[in-house]
Amino acid sequence: MKMGFLSKWIAVISLIIISNMMGVYGQIEHSPTVSNNDLPTKITDTPFPMPGEQDSSKPNPTDNETHPPDYWRISPPVFTAGPAHTFDETAVKDPSIVYYKNQWHLFYTARGQEKYQISYAAAPTLAKLNSAPRTLLSQLRGNSDSYAAAPQVFYFTPQNTWYLIYQTRDSNYQPVYSTTQTIENPASWATPKPLVSKKDTGKWIDFWVICDNTTAYLFYTRNQNDVYIQTTSLEKFPDGFGNPKKEYSNLEEAVHVYKAKSKNEYHMIYELNVNQERSFGLATASSLAGPWKKVTDQYATGSQLRYPPDTDIWTEMVSHGEALRSGYDQRLEYDDRHPRWLIQGLFKNQNTGNYAERPWKLGIIEK
Repeated sequence: MKMGFLSKWIAVISLIIISNMMGVYGQIEHSPTVSNNDLPTKITDTPFPMPGEQDSSKPNPTDNETHPPDYWRISPPVFTAGPAHTFDETAVKDPSIVYYKNQWHLFYTARGQEKYQISYAAAPTLAKLNSAPRTLLSQLRGNSDSYAAAPQVFYFTPQNTWYLIYQTRDSNYQPVYSTTQTIENPASWATPKPLVSKKDTGKWIDFWVICDNTTAYLFYTRNQNDVYIQTTSLEKFPDGFGNPKKEYSNLEEAVHVYKAKSKNEYHMIYELNVNQERSFGLATASSLAGPWKKVTDQYATGSQLRYPPDTDIWTEMVSHGEALRSGYDQRLEYDDRHPRWLIQGLFKNQNTGNYAERPWKLGIIEK
């Protein structure tokens, strides 16, 4: 009787253990979908550690020691021009990037074969982007020629749709957009449509969309000096933009705007070109509508770059960059306390002559 009773208890305990083990394996096997806040805190094979990745066996230095306020750590290039006779043989530039479903999705301007076109690459880590397959998005082009450049990608949650905003040469540079439900499928991007019906004869470039809870804001540079904003409601987006309003001046191009993660504030990164040296400035506002207040014209400059030991210098300037965002939706939130930017760069002596032949590369800077 005692042995029979004991055998029953052993059987019950065994079933409980097996059940728990199956539950654990089930959780591992069916990992949840990446959400908007699932940007990894550690990414294998990155050019250098993410913030907070110090060796746990060593004392954790203060932020001021790890990230001096006036310096930026810079990685080796993470994305470079392709082989000869390819669509990006000359340069890779104007990056826009999001982390979604365990992949970095990079959209960029490809310069090659005497054309500017938008291309795509994806990889599980930043360090593996350069060896990932590259796809020319040939369906993204203007009506007048194949030119397409300066992409911006984001997920518009009210419509459960991915958007690419970019420029064509139609109407002396015009903003257009394409959409998809599957960012990982390059062929799925729809035929572009105009974002704004342009009537102004000025040159508009570097179009950028960001939203708050009610409104979508379109930022762009006019005549490589002034920042203009147009707005529409979230309900009407992507239609309804209008009433252009000048909000900022005295810059070159590439105005990119983000929501600061640590505070109720918006940050505008803009590009300057002083004596043929590209750099970033910073302005802030409590609302996307402005007013915008200059913080500094020296937010990120070539002289602030610090290379790791045994790393070859590959750029002396900081140009057209995109934040590694906290999420991927239309709010464009980024970690302002530990900012990381994917920038384009080159040497000063390469920033002369024919702009179309300048050999831009992409790399990471971090504070």
